[in-house]
Amino acid sequence: MNSDLAGFYDKQPDYFAFRNDKEKQKEYRIIVDWKVRKLMGVIPASMKFKNVLEVGCAFGILLNNIADRLHIESRTGIDISGENIKTGTVLYPQCDFFRGTLEDYVREKSYLLKNNKHDLIVLSDIIEHIPDDLEFLKLVRQVSEYVVVNLPLEKSYKNRNRNYGTDDPSGHLHCYDRKIARKLFSDAGFLLIRDQTSTATSDAQFSEIYKKNRGLR
Repeated sequence: MNSDLAGFYDKQPDYFAFRNDKEKQKEYRIIVDWKVRKLMGVIPASMKFKNVLEVGCAFGILLNNIADRLHIESRTGIDISGENIKTGTVLYPQCDFFRGTLEDYVREKSYLLKNNKHDLIVLSDIIEHIPDDLEFLKLVRQVSEYVVVNLPLEKSYKNRNRNYGTDDPSGHLHCYDRKIARKLFSDAGFLLIRDQTSTATSDAQFSEIYKKNRGLR
């Protein structure tokens, strides 16, 4: 596990605020609920899952929200931040948390994963932060056949001068549009079941929070 990166996310302003600011906690839950409702829209109702794993789960709020909606009892969250894991353990004691990266998890749990892949993996606002997104998704493919993804599609004229990389204010290393995203998952060995796009303006509460936070950045 990269200790420098772990320390960065321990102190990341949004996460730090959640742990210490009641108003930020309220905003975060509104944002997560909006994302989960959109994610549920791409999961066929006929599909059933016995367990779920989220990579980059932060406090486990999105993980447990989506697991509740899908009636999944077995829940595992991976996050590199020890501070986030501490908070998640308090919020969701019934959930299994693992501190580290997906690579760390696979290495440590290889004996479990050999014949028992996870039913479903959740990747919400995580891929754009991964240096080698393709290799990361190939590893995800080894852990589960099904993945539900929330990915910002930011490749547009208004972002033409945005400096994606380590200095990006949101920590985004990559910029995607729908075509690039589809090719990325295809190259990683996934078949697309269903996708959809949504904008912040489609939900009044989320839109207000999004505009405020974007203005601060």
